[in-house]
Amino acid sequence: MKTHADQKDLLDRGGRPTLGDLLEKLEFRPADGSIQLNGARMLLQRASFVADVQNQLTRWYGEHEAQVLLLRLGYRAGREDALFVQQAWPNLDIGDAFTAGTRLHMVTGTVRVETIFNDFDFRSDKFSSEFLWHGSVEASEYHRQYGRALAPVCWGQTGYASGYASQFFRKLVIFKEEHCAAMGHKSCRVVGKTIDSWGEDDPFVQMFLKEVLPTRAEMPRFGRGKPHYAPSGRNDGIDALMLAPVHNDLTTIARHRLHALICGPVGSGRMRAANWLHQESADGHGTFTCLAVGAAKLSETLERLATALRQRQTQHETLVIEGIDALPADQQQALFRLINAAPPRAQFRVIGLSDLSVQAVAAKLRPDLMHALGVLPINLPPLNARADDLPALAAAVLSGLNSPPLTPEAAAALGTQPWPGNLPELTATLHRASLSSDGPITAAQLSDSMWSPATADPADELWDLLHPALQSGETTIEALTAGLYARALKESDGNMSKAARLLGLSRAQLAYRLR
Repeated sequence: MKTHADQKDLLDRGGRPTLGDLLEKLEFRPADGSIQLNGARMLLQRASFVADVQNQLTRWYGEHEAQVLLLRLGYRAGREDALFVQQAWPNLDIGDAFTAGTRLHMVTGTVRVETIFNDFDFRSDKFSSEFLWHGSVEASEYHRQYGRALAPVCWGQTGYASGYASQFFRKLVIFKEEHCAAMGHKSCRVVGKTIDSWGEDDPFVQMFLKEVLPTRAEMPRFGRGKPHYAPSGRNDGIDALMLAPVHNDLTTIARHRLHALICGPVGSGRMRAANWLHQESADGHGTFTCLAVGAAKLSETLERLATALRQRQTQHETLVIEGIDALPADQQQALFRLINAAPPRAQFRVIGLSDLSVQAVAAKLRPDLMHALGVLPINLPPLNARADDLPALAAAVLSGLNSPPLTPEAAAALGTQPWPGNLPELTATLHRASLSSDGPITAAQLSDSMWSPATADPADELWDLLHPALQSGETTIEALTAGLYARALKESDGNMSKAARLLGLSRAQLAYRLR
C-alpha cells in the first residue's frame, strides 16, 4: 500500500495505536473481496455515497428525521469502534484507547482531526474538548454536490464522536458541530461535553435523549444527568435502559392518554414503566396508587374513583393494579365500568401489571376489560433476551453504586448468563463483585459473584408436602404407594414393564408389590 512521502514521519506520532500501528493491522484481501483492520471487516467505497445517503434521507423523510437517523447510526458506529479498540488492544493505556477514536477517523479517510484541547478524567467523569475537522468527508462532499449548506451537515461524524467518547464514561457525552466547512467555514469545529455540562434544557441534548438514543441498544448508561424519559428518580440511566425496548409504545400511550397493560417477568421493569407513564402524563403531580389484587383497599379505591369521576374531581389519577390477571370477576366488572364511565380526556388512567404474557392475561380477563386496557399492550422482555443491552445496563448500575466499571471481558461475559432474576439479580451480582474489587471488575470476579440457590432435597420437599396429610390422618403411606402404582399403570396403558420403569422398579418388583 502506498503512503505519501511527506506523511511517513507523522504516522508514529501520538498515542497507541498510532496511525502507523493501524496501517500495519490493515489487511487487503482482494481475492477474498474483503478488507480487515485487526480482524474487523472494513469497507472501501466512494465518498460521494455519504452525501447521496444524506440527500436521499432528507428528500424522503425530511431534514430532521435524516439528521436523527445519521446521528443514531454514527453513535452506534462510535460505540462499536470504542469496544473494538478496547478488545483488539487490551493492554492499552485507557487514555490512548480513548484518543484512538480520532486516529481511527483519520485512517479510514473520514477526516483529519486537529485537537484544540481534550481534557478528561475518567475517575471523576469529567470531559471537555474541542477539535477542528479538516477535510470532513460529509462536509466536503455535501459542498461539492449541493453547494453551501445553511447549517452543519456532519451528522454521522458528530454521532460517531459522541458514541466513541461515551463508551469511556459513566455519563453520556455529546458532541456538537459549531462550525461546518459545508457552510463556508475554513474547517469544521466540534465541541464535546458531558450531558450535565451542556445542561438538560439544551435543545440538541433534548433531541439526542428523546430521539437519537431511545430506539437503540446503546442507550445512556450514565446514572447522572436525567434523561427525558427517566421516571423513578432512583437511577435515571437504569430506568432509561430498562424501558428502551418499549419506549416508543409508552410514548404513544402517554400522548393519547390510553389505559395500559404492562406484562413481563419479575424484575423486567413493569413498575418503572407504570411510573414513567404517570410522570409523563402528570409531570410528577397527581395521585399514584398501586394495589395488588386481593388488597383490602382495592374495592374501596374503585368506589372512590367512580365517585370522583362522576363528580369530575379526578386530577391526574393513576391506578396501578399488580397481578391483574388474578382479578376476581366482580372487580373486573367494576373496573371496566369505571373505565367506561370516564369522560373523554379525563385525567385518569388504569395500568394493569402482570408477570404473564399478554396472551395469557387475555385468557383470564373479561374481553371488554382486556380491550380497554390492551389497546397497545406492553410486553417487557427479560434480560436474557437483551444481551446487547447488558454492558450498558451494568455500567449504569455500577455508576449508581459509585463502583469501578467492568473490564471489556467482564462486560462480554454478561451475555453468557441467563439472569432469571432479571435486574434485581444483576444488581446484586454487580454489588457483590464491586465489594471484592479495588479496580475494574474482571470476568473472574463477576463469575465468583454469581449466586446459585442451593438445590432443595426432593425428599425434604415431598415431606413438607405430605406431612400435614399424614399427621391429620387424611392419608397413609399404604394409600399413597397404592395410588402411585395405579397412576403409573394408567400412564402406561396397563403395560406392567413400562409402569415399572416409570417407578424405577423391575417388572417383578412391581408385580410383587401389587399382589
